[in-house]
Amino acid sequence: MSEPVIAPLSAAGLLVTWACPARCRHCYVNAGPGRPGAMAPEAARAHFAALVRLGVAAEGVHVGGGEPFLDFDRLLAVVRAAREAGLDGIGYVETSGFWAVSAEEVRRRVRSLAEAGVRQVSISADPYHQEFVPPERVRLLRDVAGEVLGGRGVRARRWRWLDEAVDVAALPEADRENLFRTFLGRYPERMTGRAAAHLAPLVERAPAEALSDEGCEEALLGSRHVHVDPEGWVYPGTCAGVVLGRATPALPLDEVLGRWTAARGPRAAALAAGGPKRLLAEAARRGFRPDAAGYAGRCHLCWSLRAHLVRAGAAGDDLGPAVLYLTS
Repeated sequence: MSEPVIAPLSAAGLLVTWACPARCRHCYVNAGPGRPGAMAPEAARAHFAALVRLGVAAEGVHVGGGEPFLDFDRLLAVVRAAREAGLDGIGYVETSGFWAVSAEEVRRRVRSLAEAGVRQVSISADPYHQEFVPPERVRLLRDVAGEVLGGRGVRARRWRWLDEAVDVAALPEADRENLFRTFLGRYPERMTGRAAAHLAPLVERAPAEALSDEGCEEALLGSRHVHVDPEGWVYPGTCAGVVLGRATPALPLDEVLGRWTAARGPRAAALAAGGPKRLLAEAARRGFRPDAAGYAGRCHLCWSLRAHLVRAGAAGDDLGPAVLYLTS
């Protein structure tokens, strides 16, 4: 059997902060108010330079969080660092639109970002965000940003929801859960991070042994997409908390990815080969007992196993950072 390798990148995202004014029930990085951790523009510049060396084009690069618009000056400095590093701008920046309180403010910020090289604003719009962000702010951001950037300069995570969105915060809890349950039927979520605790109970679940043994190589090693968090930890695009390495001034991102081996990342290699069930024996030795209620898919089982290992002090070098698993 050949040694597993990380496929060449075509996309990458810098998660420039863990802080967020919202605490969305689906958040896979457990972002929230007051959570510490922010990426310095100098660190972002080094990551962008590594992406240039790896041949990643500007349209494949994005900036997210947390909520990067919480510190707009930092966001703008990070975006400017992309061109300083040799990238032709940034593909898109992500935001919930919480800050879109007036057309003038939206226009000012979006123009500044466009001048710095941002091509598109990506709006996170769904019932989970609308527990915290009034829908009229999101629609205002969509409309005004579209005026500044053109129709292709704005996208929303769920376009259909954006037009039908309601003020979820005004709904009683039972009605919110019914809304989430219906929405999950239309748009399934990865049951990792906060979703494992708050959304998994709303969907059908199955025993661990009934879940597929299929490997996760495509998601972990073959997606051609990584995220880099505020401390430099590098994750596969959709699997926060599975660590491929840590990018530092002494060991830049391109070298981190080039040095990765199954020996350096045994959990990622095991998951790639046989899915989350490959972690069951290790977790069981450390006291893991499967949830009698079952799991909302393989990602839910995987998150539960990884979180147990972290809490048991068995994270090793390839699960973390611990705060990702220990907050909710």
